[in-house]
Amino acid sequence: MHDLSGFFARFGWPQNRGRPPFCIGHRGASGHCVENTLAAFQRAAELGAEMWELDTQMTADQVVVVSHDDHLERVFRKDLRISQMTFAELRNEVPEVPTFEEVAALARETGCGLYVELKRSGTGVLCWRHLQEMEQRFACFGSFDLAQVRELRQLGCGYPLSVLIRSGDNPFALGDEAGADVLHLCWERASERPQDLVTEALLEKALAAGKEIVLWHEERPEVLEDIMKLPLLGICTDLPDLMRPHNGNGNGNGSQLRELRRVTSFDVARAAGVSRAAVSRAFTPDASVSDKTRQKVYEAAKELGYRVNYLARSLTNKRSDLVGLVAAGLDNPFRTLQLEQLARTLIARNYRPILLPTSKGADSATVIGQLLQYAVSGVIVTSDAPPSHICEECAAEGVPIVLINKGEDYPFVDRVLSDDRMAGYTAVEVLLEAGAKKLAVISGAAVSYSSRRRAEAFQARCAALGVEARLIPVASNDYWHGQQAAEELLDVGVDGVFAVNDYMACGVIDGLRQKGRMDYSIKIVGHDDIPQASWSSYDLTTFLQPCDLQAGKVVDLLASRISEPDSVARVEFTPVTLVSRRSA
Repeated sequence: MHDLSGFFARFGWPQNRGRPPFCIGHRGASGHCVENTLAAFQRAAELGAEMWELDTQMTADQVVVVSHDDHLERVFRKDLRISQMTFAELRNEVPEVPTFEEVAALARETGCGLYVELKRSGTGVLCWRHLQEMEQRFACFGSFDLAQVRELRQLGCGYPLSVLIRSGDNPFALGDEAGADVLHLCWERASERPQDLVTEALLEKALAAGKEIVLWHEERPEVLEDIMKLPLLGICTDLPDLMRPHNGNGNGNGSQLRELRRVTSFDVARAAGVSRAAVSRAFTPDASVSDKTRQKVYEAAKELGYRVNYLARSLTNKRSDLVGLVAAGLDNPFRTLQLEQLARTLIARNYRPILLPTSKGADSATVIGQLLQYAVSGVIVTSDAPPSHICEECAAEGVPIVLINKGEDYPFVDRVLSDDRMAGYTAVEVLLEAGAKKLAVISGAAVSYSSRRRAEAFQARCAALGVEARLIPVASNDYWHGQQAAEELLDVGVDGVFAVNDYMACGVIDGLRQKGRMDYSIKIVGHDDIPQASWSSYDLTTFLQPCDLQAGKVVDLLASRISEPDSVARVEFTPVTLVSRRSA
């Protein structure tokens, strides 16, 4: 075990914070919450991080705040610069940006240390003075900017100082030049196995020079497993729970990864006698690998109990194979059919669907924002269309959105639409041919784009033919509102009805049956061809909306948008087919 007692005593750090390397929450638990916010730091503490890495900026009136960027566009979608605003203006526009003092207070409350990366020149002295005044010793100051580190050293700062070192730079030369106590190696992108660069010779030289080492932010379990064994002061990570899986309060040693993560792809490679790259290809669909090698890898994986951690792979690749399905109205049997086909098609194309149900009329931006935290490859929306700002955010993140049966036209957002106008036109012809003379359409047009299109097409066709057509509006296109609408149909003497979906049409039929009028003298047409439409109690004439064809077009658009994110927004149509039964 690496003895840090002398380092702790020298700088007044607590001696009872667990066994190093410390888990340093990178910008808090930024893999779970918005980076550098109080919520992210609180979450890091809950997940067992001993320290928090944070970045400093300064407002126009000299208030130190915590943010990686001066420009707020990337994180908060605000075309504003912290340096050009007073703190009052910043707090009004983006209240999520905390002051350094607020973060320091939360650290005192939770017992966590501060690993302060100095971005804006001049913030170091102000932060140092504040911590001194509060007698808050558990902290470290560092920067890529050697001048800022040297300034604190020359002013007699009694806190440990760190220099952040890019790949290719000489850590010892920079450490000596800055007068640093800690060498922070930012080598996460230096190679596929950056842990191999932290050699025994490098570690021995650092220890001999009296310098401690902190490593880059790391979220790959197989890399973490290796570097957590090294004699380090700390490791940064966006996901503290990867380092501290058995420890929620930071008081245990938390020094091992989850038991299920102990078998890594490197173990499989050694057992199979192949390279790690070959293991990766063996578990990647359509990757180039021989059948013999694939079989060796599979046998070794089975023997060792290895499973591919796709979420961990997504952290390395910055994109997972997850695709979010956002849906409302799950009580409607058609939605079940639609989601089943979407899920089956996604799985067949080597994606993994993740369902986020939402309520009717709810702002889908919230659940889509949650999906972005999981590096999803795309989002499919069958509920209400999301607001423009979340579509823009997804485009900026390179996450395609495909909308199904939605009217909103957004840049870089593709849509698949059913031929609702044809359904509305044809429904009129069917009812007239069945002998109906006084027609009505039942629709919650205000709550559904597709319902509105079907109802408008129905009314337009009736007007062109000189046929009376009544719109019976409902609050929701569901069974119960269809059942309630049956009484109004009887009151106004309608003998031909187009219900814009089968779910509601079934309610109409049961409502008429309760009134003793389900004798097929009132002709009824629905839409969707749900399984219940063919039941003998309904025997409903309807339009088949082909969920399999629809799902195929949706996933085609998704995959195409992933390959060509800047292509113009596209619209694909799917046909409808009349299914004739006894009701009309």
